Amino acid sequence: MNIKKLMVRALLLAEKGRGRVSPNPMVGAVIYNNGGIISEGYHEYFGGSHAEINAIKRAKKSVKGARMVLNLEPCVHQGKTPPCVPEIVKAGIKEVTIGMKDPNPLVKGRGIKYLTSRGIKVKTGVLGKECRFLNRAFVSSFERKRPWVVLKEGLSLDGKIASKTGNSKWITNEKSRIFAHLLRYGSDVVMAGAQTLRIDKPSLKPYLLNKKPHPLGFPARCVLTHSGRIGGCAQSVDNSEALIIATDNKNAAKKYLSTTGKASVICFKSINNLLEQLCIKGYNSVLLEGGGKLAGSFFDADLIDEVYFIFAPVVIGGERAVSAVAGEGCRFVKEAVSFKKWEVLDADGNFIFHGLRN
Repeated sequence: MNIKKLMVRALLLAEKGRGRVSPNPMVGAVIYNNGGIISEGYHEYFGGSHAEINAIKRAKKSVKGARMVLNLEPCVHQGKTPPCVPEIVKAGIKEVTIGMKDPNPLVKGRGIKYLTSRGIKVKTGVLGKECRFLNRAFVSSFERKRPWVVLKEGLSLDGKIASKTGNSKWITNEKSRIFAHLLRYGSDVVMAGAQTLRIDKPSLKPYLLNKKPHPLGFPARCVLTHSGRIGGCAQSVDNSEALIIATDNKNAAKKYLSTTGKASVICFKSINNLLEQLCIKGYNSVLLEGGGKLAGSFFDADLIDEVYFIFAPVVIGGERAVSAVAGEGCRFVKEAVSFKKWEVLDADGNFIFHGLRN
C-alpha cells in the first residue's frame, strides 16, 4: 500500500483529537497488511488510551505480522497511561512507520530504539513536515519552551476592528464567528486584555459547536492586565472554569482572587516570561483575542507565530477608529512583519487571511 497515503490517513485521524488531548500531542494510528487496512485509532482525549492502543484493541482479527503507521513516535514512558511500545511488540507488529520523532525528552528516540532492539523494523520521516505542522504547538513547548501563539482578529478592509465609538458587533459574519470559535476550541489558552473585556465583553469560551469538552476544561481564559484590576470583566471571568490573571501587579490581583474559585495569578516580567510560565503550567498554545494593543505588544516582541485576519468587505474609516495592530510598529517597510506561508480562505462573503511566520 502507498505509505504516504497511509500517513495522510494517520494525520486525519490524529486531527480528530484537536481540542481534547492537549497537552498531549494529536496522534493517529493505522494498522495494515497487504490485504489493506486492518484497524485504525487515534488519541481521543487527555488521559485516555493512546492511538496505538486503540488501533490494536479495535482490530477484529489478529494484527500479528501486520504493519503500523504513526504520525508520531510511540511513547516509552509511564504517564497518564502505560507506555505504548510494549503493547506494539506484544501484538506482533513487524514494522512501524513513524512521521516524526517525539521532541519530549522522555521519549526522543527511545521509542524507536525500544522497537528496533526487539526486532521490529522502523522507518521514520514520512511526511515529516506535515507531522510537525499538525503538532506545532506541542513541538514548540519542548523546542522553544513556550506556547505556539496565534492571533485572531475580525476586521474591516481598512484594518479597523471597531469604529470611533468602540462599536465592533458585528464586523464579520456568522460563518466567520463560528470559525473563530473553532480556533478557541483548539487552543489551550484564550487571552485578551482587560480593556477589551470591559468594552466587548467576550466570553472567551468556544460555543456554537457540537463538540465534547476537554477533560481539563481547556481553553483556559487569560486576562492580561498591567494594573491587576479586572473590574467590569464579569461576563468573561465570572464562571468557575480555568481563569488566569496575568499581571505585573500581583498584590492587586490576589486581592481580587480572594473572591474567586479556580483562578490563578501569573506575575510576569515580560511577555516572553509570561509565555514561559504558561508553558510550565502545561499550556502549549495561546490564542490572542485582545485587540490592537495586545496584538501590537506581541508583534513588537516578535512572539506571534500564526495569524487569522478575518476580513469583512466593509470600510470603517476614521482616525479615531480602532486599528487591528497598535504597538510601536516598524521604522521602515523593510522591517515589516512578513509571512513565509499564507493562504486565503472563503467564509461566505468574508475572507480569512491565514499566515505563518515560519
